[in-house]
Amino acid sequence: MAYSFDHIIERKQTNSTKWLKFSDPDVIPMWIADMDFTCPEEITEAMHERIQQGVFGYTDSYHNLTETFVSKIKENSGWDIKKDWIVWIPGGVVGLNVACKTALAPGELVMIPSPIYAPFTEAPENMERGFVKTNLKDVNGRLELDFDSVRSLLTDDTKMFSFCNPHNPGGTVFRPNEIEELSSICKEKNIIVCSDEIHSDLVLEDDLEHISFANFNDFNQENSITIMGPCKTYNLAGFPIAAAIIPNQELRSDFQRNTKGIVSHIDSMAFVAAEAAYSKADIWHSNLLKYLRINKLMLLDGINEIEGLSLKGPEAGFLGWIDCRESGLENPSKFFIEQAKVGVYDGAWFGDENYVRINFGCPKSVLEEALSRIKKAFSQRI
Repeated sequence: MAYSFDHIIERKQTNSTKWLKFSDPDVIPMWIADMDFTCPEEITEAMHERIQQGVFGYTDSYHNLTETFVSKIKENSGWDIKKDWIVWIPGGVVGLNVACKTALAPGELVMIPSPIYAPFTEAPENMERGFVKTNLKDVNGRLELDFDSVRSLLTDDTKMFSFCNPHNPGGTVFRPNEIEELSSICKEKNIIVCSDEIHSDLVLEDDLEHISFANFNDFNQENSITIMGPCKTYNLAGFPIAAAIIPNQELRSDFQRNTKGIVSHIDSMAFVAAEAAYSKADIWHSNLLKYLRINKLMLLDGINEIEGLSLKGPEAGFLGWIDCRESGLENPSKFFIEQAKVGVYDGAWFGDENYVRINFGCPKSVLEEALSRIKKAFSQRI
């Protein structure tokens, strides 16, 4: 089957959150992590077939999906997970919130590296738990854990560490030595790690590979909650499905108990879409990675030509974390949106107002137009 990622799709008429964000119709929306590519036909065909059956209803378990998911994780990363470790949940953010309620008692804290996807910091507040931030280091454009800061900020009340690998918004793929050091700290302090690995199937560098935190050693496996899912990889943003992988039976039972009466059922179409994604869309996925790598290089070249802006990554994903610290802009996101007419995500939402995040998961022509607008806006600054 031939795939094209160049086709421009009109999305404003579909109640798209991404495309209805900005009141100015001239702004190109490139903010939220939602790609502008057609979902793989292998997925939509499976959904059409299910719709034709005509009866839906509740679905509490989906054996075929679980089997397929286990096989896909083994194929992609070598992690041999067990079927009963998996708790299907309606989205990764749900997992972050339930993890906080599961791992933390009132008065206990989760440590959260910043900048980071905002639901990480919202989750403990939602669950009436506390959190402490440790700032990531920008090392030549790569966001890295500051282990000195982590150690200095840990207290006896810190019972969980939120890890995002690959990182959002920075796109960092954490190396074995970084995971090893984090593991060592958590083992010493008896800390559970909630590892969001939603972007793990989107590594863009040939010499890098994703390593699941839980698959690194026995301690990690027994003291972690790993969140994965198909939504980013297969452009299923908005579909209510993700997997919480929890090898520790006691921790898993507590997690499941904390979902009861609060977390909604996963609808049957989400199960169908996820199974088709993991079992039938490999070629589409491979073509997507090739396309994203080309777009990434285009974005890097374009942004780094502009005085005052800098971009290094990402090592994974389709989100660029643009450094605006040398631009002299008081409000970078406002400038991008109002002057360049490019709808970026304000870095303040992630924890650093000196950056903006841009989504390059779009047709090349759209990215080219966005870069042209950004260059023009910066060249005309007074």
